[in-house]
Amino acid sequence: MKQLKKWAVPEKASRITSLVFLCTAVLLCTGCSVKNEKHIIVWTNIPEFASYIELYNSTHDDEKALLVYKENPSKALSALNGETPPDVVIGPWLRTEKTSRRFRPLDTIFDREHIPSSIFYTQLLSAGQVKRTQYLLPVSFNLPAVIFSTDNQELVDDNYMLSLEQIRKTGAAYNKQNDSGLYTRIGFTPQSSSNFLYFAAKTTGARFRESKNSFTWNAEGLADSITYLRNWTKEANTSSKIEKDFIYKYLYTPAYKQVTSGRTLFAFTTSDVLFHLSSEQTAQIDYRWIYQDKKIPLEDSLVMLGIPQKSKHPTQASDFIAWFLNADTQHAILEHKAKMNLDTDRFGIAGGFSSLKEVNEHVLPLYYTMLLSNTPPAEMLSVPEKLPAGWADMKEQVVIPYLTEETGNSGSKPGEPLNDRLSEWLKQNYN
Repeated sequence: MKQLKKWAVPEKASRITSLVFLCTAVLLCTGCSVKNEKHIIVWTNIPEFASYIELYNSTHDDEKALLVYKENPSKALSALNGETPPDVVIGPWLRTEKTSRRFRPLDTIFDREHIPSSIFYTQLLSAGQVKRTQYLLPVSFNLPAVIFSTDNQELVDDNYMLSLEQIRKTGAAYNKQNDSGLYTRIGFTPQSSSNFLYFAAKTTGARFRESKNSFTWNAEGLADSITYLRNWTKEANTSSKIEKDFIYKYLYTPAYKQVTSGRTLFAFTTSDVLFHLSSEQTAQIDYRWIYQDKKIPLEDSLVMLGIPQKSKHPTQASDFIAWFLNADTQHAILEHKAKMNLDTDRFGIAGGFSSLKEVNEHVLPLYYTMLLSNTPPAEMLSVPEKLPAGWADMKEQVVIPYLTEETGNSGSKPGEPLNDRLSEWLKQNYN
C-alpha cells in the first residue's frame, strides 16, 4: 500500500468544532456581510467542513478560510443579494442547467494547482462539465446497498453485488409460512423502505430530472416501475396488505436489527447509513452493492464544489480546493476523526465516499474495515441525472408519497397523478 504523508493536526481544535460551526452559522447566516476581506468564504451545508477548515487554517499562515453555513447552497447562490459572495460553494444539487452561468471554469486548476484529473473517477469528473468545460469538481458520493445477517451468508451470492432481480428471487426463496398460512419470514419487503421504492423507480425507467425550476420524468418508465414493484410484492409476498402487516408486526426496528432477527433476509440501506453504524451494530451483518443494467447508481445527493462567478478571491479559492482534493489531506482528516473518536461525524469524507479513487481504495478501508473486502468498483459507478436545487423537498413531499401510495394501491381506484401533486406543491411553495 502506498504510504501517505500525514499532517500534524491540533487535537484541541476538533473539540470545539460543533461550537465553531454553530457560531459561524448564527453569525454569518443572519444577513450580515463578512468584513474581513482576506478570508476565503466557503458556503456549505456539510457540518464536517468546520473541522476541515480548522485544519486548513492551522496549516496555512497566509491564507485563512471561513465557513458560512447554508441550508441549501445551490438555492442560496441563485438568490445572492447584498451578501458577501462566497469563494467556494460545496454541496449537492449544484449541477443544474444554470451551472455554467453561476460558476467559473476550473480547467486551469489542473495545471496551476497540479491536480491530475486521473485522481478522480472519470464519470464523476465528467458530471461537472458543461460542453467539455470543467465548472464543478466532485467531492463525495454514496451508494445503495442491501444488508443481511452473516448467519445467512450461504444464501447470498458472493459476488460483491446484487441486482434487483437477484434480491427479488433470493428474498422470495427465504419466505416461510406457518401452518395457518401466516408469514413468519419474508426475505425482502419493498414497501418497508420508501427510499427503496424511489431507488427502484429511478433505476427501472422513471428518469426523474431537472426541468426549469421543477422536474420531469419518463411517464411510461414510471408506470412500468410501479407495475414492477406491485408485481414484486404480489408474486413474492402474496399481497400489498400481507406485506404491510408483516412490516408492521416485525420490521419496526432499525435495518441491522431486522436482518439479525431472522425475520427478513435483506434490508435496503445506503453507504452513509451503513458505515456510520458502530462496530457492535455491524458485527453480525454483511452487505452487497445494488446494481441495475450493469451499473451502480450513485445516490442523488452527489456533493460537488465550484468557484462562483462573483468570487473575490478565485486564486486563493483554487489553493483551498487543491489542498482539500488531495489524498494526504483526506488521510489526515480521517486520522484525526479516528484519533478524536468523533462519533457524531458522518461516514468518510464529507459524509460519503471520496471522489478520489486512492482514498477509497487505500485509506477508507483502514478506518471502515467492512470496506476491506468490498470497495466500490470504479467502472460501474453511474452518475445521477441533473436535478433542481429544491430536489430534496420535492422528492420527500411529492415523489415519495406518490410512489408509496401507488405501489401499495392494489385496488381499482387510481390515486392522485404525479402531475397534479407536483402542481399543487409548486403553488404552495413558489407563490
